[in-house]
Amino acid sequence: MNATPTAPSDRASAGAWAWRGAALLLDLDGTLVDSSAAIERHTLAWAARLGLDGDAVVAASHGRRDVEVVRLVAPGADVAREVEWLHRISCDDTEGVVAVPGAADLLDGLDPRVWTVVTSAAREVALARLTAAGLPVPVRFVCAEDVARGKPDPEGFLAGARLLGVDPRRCLVLEDSAAGVAAGRGATATVLSVGPDDVPGAHHGVADLRPVAARVVDAEVEVVVPAGDVGPSEGPVEHRFEGPFEGPFEGPFDGPFDGLGDGLPEFVA
Repeated sequence: MNATPTAPSDRASAGAWAWRGAALLLDLDGTLVDSSAAIERHTLAWAARLGLDGDAVVAASHGRRDVEVVRLVAPGADVAREVEWLHRISCDDTEGVVAVPGAADLLDGLDPRVWTVVTSAAREVALARLTAAGLPVPVRFVCAEDVARGKPDPEGFLAGARLLGVDPRRCLVLEDSAAGVAAGRGATATVLSVGPDDVPGAHHGVADLRPVAARVVDAEVEVVVPAGDVGPSEGPVEHRFEGPFEGPFEGPFDGPFDGLGDGLPEFVA
């Protein structure tokens, strides 16, 4: 991990956890939106359809793309047919999908050019859930269709950094799953876990997004978690790198990822 501990920013009080860098890469389910009830409902229905252990399938599905879940728990199934079944129920049934507390305030206070979504969900599913939760919908973001390898592979977060034209080492990943945290670390980003449970590998964690304050300062993103919400972490970090990136991603950071569209995110809501 290429992170250099520094003193907190001027805005952070003593003991607060602080980060400054180029951009935020946000997971969707469990991080921005609470879709747990819907996902569990859909997964249990699908498991029953195939005669599988529902609880085991739910546990295996966290942070993974549908295609990976089908291959993992039902290797003899028609993958395309089962993925389409899961896709349709996920798009059509968004009952109970709500924003994670603090998500709306966090996004409303940020320039849309400094954040994007990186999700294991299919694009249509992600759009349905963001809309149901009443959150802004970026036209360009990274979803299941945009990567060959899902989390814990870092491909998605590397694609998100490329989409924003920034070095992934200067990104803050917000994630709720162990697979997502591993993917963020693999992409050489700093990782803030979101959710009630500690996630191994995260630099810091919060129960939800209410204590997370973010703003743009001197063309950089500053994130501060107040002292009252500070838990085990590697301390405040600030990423300032020069020279070529020597990591799993190759190529310049001033252009869009192939197939993800040109330019910076635009918003439709």
